[in-house]
Formats: sequence, C-alpha cells, structure tokens
Amino acid sequence: GYYIGPVSEVWRLDLATLQWIPMPALVATRYDHACCVVRKALVVLGGYVKDEEETSSRLEMLSAGGADGVFTDFPALSCGRIAGGTAIAVEESDSAAGQVLLLGGCDELIGVLSTVHLVDLAT
Repeated sequence: GYYIGPVSEVWRLDLATLQWIPMPALVATRYDHACCVVRKALVVLGGYVKDEEETSSRLEMLSAGGADGVFTDFPALSCGRIAGGTAIAVEESDSAAGQVLLLGGCDELIGVLSTVHLVDLAT
C-alpha cells in the first residue's frame, strides 16, 4: 500500500454495494499494524504509534456490531512490540475472547521476525 503516515481512520467495504463506509476511529493513531476479525470483533495489533519512537505492543478491539461504538484498549501484547506483521483469526472455542496468530513483522530493533505468536485476546 501507499504510506501516508499514521492514521486513526477505519473503513470497511460493504461487499453488497462496493461502497466504503467509515467506522469508529482507533484510540491510537498508527501505521504498519496488523488487523483481523475475531468473533465479529475487529482487532488491531501493534504497528508504529504516533508520538512513540518504537514499534508498539498496543492492542485495540472494536466489539461485534460496533459500527456506532468505540475501539477499546486492551493489555499490551505479551510477545512484545511488533510492526508489519500479519494477523489471522483462529477458529477455536478454548478462549473466552478468541485467539489470533500473529505472523512475522519486525521488532523494536527493526529486526525482521520469522516468528508465529498465538495471541489470546482474553489474557
């Protein structure tokens, strides 16, 4: 994609009309983050956060049906700071809030990662 700097805007594509629809803004203005939908909730992980000098371990979530709601900050990622990773929702029933696989990216030292982290959104 084209880098325009940190943003807090969130948009979703309505596949029936092929129109972009604005959603609630992120708590932290960021770029190069990972995101996915887990149990109908939009999850945003890591990235570079405006006014922070390193990659971030922040996690935000917009709950299911949250088009009129707000993003909520969650505890920091236990795997540490990460940017540029890829998030994939895990289909499971063992977690109270769901799980995400966080693949690759880079750490706070801008070192390229080849790791896979299982992030439990309930912890």
